[in-house]
Amino acid sequence: MSVENKKVDRLKFEIEELEKVIILKLIGDLDMYTLPFAKEKIKQILSDSKISRIIMDLDKMDYIDSSGLGFFIGTLKKLRDHGGDLKLLNLNSYIKGIFRLIQLDFVIEICENRETALEKLK
Repeated sequence: MSVENKKVDRLKFEIEELEKVIILKLIGDLDMYTLPFAKEKIKQILSDSKISRIIMDLDKMDYIDSSGLGFFIGTLKKLRDHGGDLKLLNLNSYIKGIFRLIQLDFVIEICENRETALEKLK
């Protein structure tokens, strides 16, 4: 297995479309090594689906570093530039703590459940 494949293996995506919203489950680690893959996936989703409202479910996200945090900010900007928005779900205590520490939870809304996130994106 090449080094590039190992990087990609550390981050997986599950994509679901519901009520003209993309629900994107991130599985694994979001760091400087997996960031290019994550950015490409968002670019692909925006160009393929023409949907600019995304819910990211982080239930299976294990680790995030500062470049991963930048990914969320960059994604939010891209979505808002296209008239959309971003909501987050299921942050573990580690990731939620980081979001609170740098006050990113004031910039990107963290919703309690999928239904609430879908309602807020209507």
